[in-house]
Amino acid sequence: MATKQSKQNSDLTAITNLINDRFNQLDRKLDNTKVELKQEIIETKAELKQDISDVKGDVKALHVEIRGLEKRLSNVEASAIKIPEITEKFGELKNWRQTAFVIIAGVVSAFLGWIARAGMV
Repeated sequence: MATKQSKQNSDLTAITNLINDRFNQLDRKLDNTKVELKQEIIETKAELKQDISDVKGDVKALHVEIRGLEKRLSNVEASAIKIPEITEKFGELKNWRQTAFVIIAGVVSAFLGWIARAGMV
């Protein structure tokens, strides 16, 4: 009976050691997984920060473009405001020479304005 109990104790000890070894292996795998996850989180944060800075740069570029468009729109608005005045003056003209002169002057001034706005001067 002593040998039987001794064998049972050795079997229990072997099973206990096996279970402990498996738990130790599981702990090591969990630790490795934690380290890998932490590394992935750090890399993801770095990528997100880079993406955010890229988006901020794009937004700044868009703001610059919008300012340019606003300037052009204000130029168009100023020209559109002058249209009624020009048509009124055109209606007041009495002979064709004055009409031709005004048309030629308008075309030349529009062309010069276009060149000036384009920055060619």
